[in-house]
Amino acid sequence: MQTEEINIYCDESCHLEHGKEHVMLVSCIYCPKDKVYEISQDLRFLKEKYHLNKRGELKWHKISNCKRDYYIELLNYFLNNEDINFRTIIIPHKEKLKHEIFNQTHSKWYYKMIYTLVKYIPEYIYDNKKKYYVYIDKKENSYEARQEVIKLKTYLDKHFDFDCHIQNIVSDQSELLQLNDFIQGAISYSNRGIYDKEKSNSTKKEIVDMLTDKLGIKINKTNKYKKCNILIWEAKNAE
Repeated sequence: MQTEEINIYCDESCHLEHGKEHVMLVSCIYCPKDKVYEISQDLRFLKEKYHLNKRGELKWHKISNCKRDYYIELLNYFLNNEDINFRTIIIPHKEKLKHEIFNQTHSKWYYKMIYTLVKYIPEYIYDNKKKYYVYIDKKENSYEARQEVIKLKTYLDKHFDFDCHIQNIVSDQSELLQLNDFIQGAISYSNRGIYDKEKSNSTKKEIVDMLTDKLGIKINKTNKYKKCNILIWEAKNAE
């Protein structure tokens, strides 16, 4: 019997240590590996249906009211596809992080958050008998970043007793990584308070409302749902 394989696509929002935004997210979309091609084709077809470049990159910050129907159909595709699930960790106050206490850089802490994000999936959703492929949106190619990816693999392998494949990719190469950006963007939009301030982009507000209404969840609270799992993470020794 062939081992089932799971693909996990990870990204972040507002991760820069000294960026102006206080709220940071790390998130992932995951699905069975044998469904990736079908899902990717579906997502490209949706772009073509609404006269978008099928190879163009879907990004939350690009959402405009003139393509409202496309974004609504895209969200419904995610909500109705049982093979696709989403998980996010929300860090409400990244400016309160005390990296020096834990002898770490912001980059090292970021990969700890990716570990916390990913380990939930074999621990609570599937099991350690499956094979996992973790794809992380490439932020930098520094020596430190490459070493942290190696450490991440080591920790996952050890914790779950399996050989985990980890690879950096760029988002314009992956429809699922772009879908992750879309769902993450909606949750970030609400948690950063932009929903209450911005008046011009009614489509973004409609997406947030649909996400909460159809799933029956609050996107600023920790939950245990599989479809859209949210963890509000508070730092130790934060002030």
